[in-house]
Amino acid sequence: MKLNVMFTIAALYGIVIGLFSLIAPAAASAGTLTEGMPGMLFMTARFFGVSYIGLGLIAWLVRNAEPSKTRDSVTLGLTVFFALHALTSLYGQFTDTSVSTHWVMATVQALIAVGFFVAGRASMSGKSA
Repeated sequence: MKLNVMFTIAALYGIVIGLFSLIAPAAASAGTLTEGMPGMLFMTARFFGVSYIGLGLIAWLVRNAEPSKTRDSVTLGLTVFFALHALTSLYGQFTDTSVSTHWVMATVQALIAVGFFVAGRASMSGKSA
């Protein structure tokens, strides 16, 4: 898979999930947030959304960049981000029994992380500066 395709996938995923979390945090949390909960929990979901939008925009803007150390760094950063996010979702599957969608998110995030790893290794800039 090409690296620019992975950047496009990550951009779309980040922007869609981010907007969803920003606009409808209760729905984005798969029902774990309810009206009686403190507003801080809703704000945390919104901050999560803002972070995802930012990462999605970074991925979108770098998708057609020429091979460079900067692009390699963004690739590594997104690989680690999605890998850690997949592990966190997997951890959630075993510790949060109120939601059963952690498997889906863990799988999607792990596939994106593996895609970045494979495409990133094949597209490394090779510069040593």
